[in-house]
Amino acid sequence: EGTRGKDLDVIIKASSLSVRLTKAPPKKENEDEAPSPILLEGDLVEKIRTDESTWSLEGGALVLTLDKVKKTWWETVLIGDEKIDTTLVDSTRKIGEYDDATQGAIRKILFDQRQERLGLPTSDEILGKKLIPPLPPGVEYIDKETLDANTSKKNDS
Repeated sequence: EGTRGKDLDVIIKASSLSVRLTKAPPKKENEDEAPSPILLEGDLVEKIRTDESTWSLEGGALVLTLDKVKKTWWETVLIGDEKIDTTLVDSTRKIGEYDDATQGAIRKILFDQRQERLGLPTSDEILGKKLIPPLPPGVEYIDKETLDANTSKKNDS
């Protein structure tokens, strides 16, 4: 959140891809200077046309558009990443030919698979619940259910 285009170093080559933050996040006390975090890096499973491939930030999300040399379905983008079963996709159609809902579903599945592989929250987890920072010792988080339960106990006493 709060990342701008100038905060990213995106390198798109014919057979590899690299996305890094240009600056390391602020270091904490007693920590050595950390290198700029790598967000995405690896070799592509197939070659792309670099002059037709682009990247942008849209709504806080990095969007990479890679122009494939061979117009086929890829089981994965980066070598070593989890593969998808491309036989389940109607490969006679380009993704742009699907309706918006289907395109969204395909992109959501791919995003969620990557997030799970990296141990990060899925889109449902991101949208469905707010991640609450840890509270100091002796302080507890009280949601509506906990509050209602505690109020009922006091009223019964």
